[in-house]
Amino acid sequence: MEDIISLTHATDIDGVGSAALIRIRYGIPVERAFFTDYKVESIEAAGKGIRKFLRKGTMLLVADLAVGSETGKAFFDIVKDVKKDGGHVMWFDHHPWDGPYAKKIAMLCDVAIFGENRKYCGTEITKRELGIDGKFENEFSKIVHYSDFAIRPGSHSIYKTVGYYALSIASYQMLPHEEKIAKLRHMTEVISGKKLLDSRIKADADRFRRMNDRETERMMKDLYLGKNMALGFAGDIQKTYACMKLIEETGKDLGIYINTRSGRGHMRSVKSDCSLLAAKFNGGGHPHAAGFSPDFKKYDFFKSRDDKKRFLADLERQAERMGIFKGKGRGRTKKPKEALFT
Repeated sequence: MEDIISLTHATDIDGVGSAALIRIRYGIPVERAFFTDYKVESIEAAGKGIRKFLRKGTMLLVADLAVGSETGKAFFDIVKDVKKDGGHVMWFDHHPWDGPYAKKIAMLCDVAIFGENRKYCGTEITKRELGIDGKFENEFSKIVHYSDFAIRPGSHSIYKTVGYYALSIASYQMLPHEEKIAKLRHMTEVISGKKLLDSRIKADADRFRRMNDRETERMMKDLYLGKNMALGFAGDIQKTYACMKLIEETGKDLGIYINTRSGRGHMRSVKSDCSLLAAKFNGGGHPHAAGFSPDFKKYDFFKSRDDKKRFLADLERQAERMGIFKGKGRGRTKKPKEALFT
């Protein structure tokens, strides 16, 4: 059998879950599980690690990672290096792809599954495509589905598990690169051992929960309300929790949280397609869960309330122009022709 390597998303349980299922299927050493976010330097760091394991016929399995305009070249270089010595690449994603390298990467891959998928997350696609059908794997994939699509499960125990995953993984994003990867690999190892959680994961989540509560309180004091959206600023908060807190406390359709440490923005919506708005601000995602990168320089790094109000005005102006809150934008994210899975 060819050597197997995995590359998955570093910032949520869908990426870790995909890595865990790949490990269950092939029994690969956890050191062959690589993770990245959408920063080019992170992708390049993962590529450097992957290249150390490349042999003739190596199989790279990529999951829950989208190709975009800024990241396409870095992803392409990894895929090209795997393929040049008789290797294979299978890519299991559920996000839209764009940019000049999207089609090039899809054509290089042995299997390329991508495009907006409102039914299955990356872990579920990985499970299906690798023919995994065990009791633990099926139940775990449902938990990941709840987390990735921001759905509150009816079971309190599952709700707690989703919370542990979300908070612990959020805390790992604050760590130096090597420590973060070690934490993600530990979680992968726990889950691939067919155990949902262990004491280390719970302890990491509980530590972050306390900080999360403090930062959430700060965010709610630095709050800006538009006609249909609520905008908040703070340091590290679990992104879905922050956005949903804004929605629940204000009754608005769209909650937008700006992480003042990372410079990343996050959107969650109840009815409207927020991915369309995120795309106008260097981002994208799913209809009701998206991320983006605001131009901090344009808004003077949000130093004053006026800067933040100006940003809110720009968000509302763009949303109004697109007709997002009038129903014109809902459900318009289309599956690209290259997508192989619905």
